[in-house]
Amino acid sequence: MGHHLAMPGIYGSSGKTANPLGTIGVVVGVIGAAFSVLLWIYRFNPNANLLGSYSIQMGQNGAMSSQLGTLALVFGMIAVVLGIAGGLGGRGTGSTVASILLGLVALSYPIMNSLHLVERYMPNPVGFLR
Repeated sequence: MGHHLAMPGIYGSSGKTANPLGTIGVVVGVIGAAFSVLLWIYRFNPNANLLGSYSIQMGQNGAMSSQLGTLALVFGMIAVVLGIAGGLGGRGTGSTVASILLGLVALSYPIMNSLHLVERYMPNPVGFLR
C-alpha cells in the first residue's frame, strides 16, 4: 500500500486559499446562533432547565435573556459582515455562506423580539394546551 492515499489537510492544495474571514465568521456565527436557539427554546418553554440555576434568569424578561439577546445580535451581525467580506473578491467558500446563514439564525431572535413579531405572529403553542 503506497502513501498516495494520504489525505490533504483541511486547507489542502485545492487551489483555494484558506479564508480566515469565513472561518472566524462561522465560529462567531455558531456562538450567536446557539444563543438565539437557547432564547427560542426558553421563549416557547419558559420552564426549560437547560442551564441549571441560570434558567430562572432566562424567563421572558430575565436579565440573562436580554444579555444573550444582545450578544446574539452582536455576534450575528459580525458573522454576517465577515461572511460578506469573506465572499467579496469572488473567493467565497462554504464557510462564508455558512457564516452568513449562521449570522441570520443568530439575528432571528433579537430582531423578531425587538419588533415584537414573536408575540404577534407566533403565539406560544404551550398556551393553547392549557
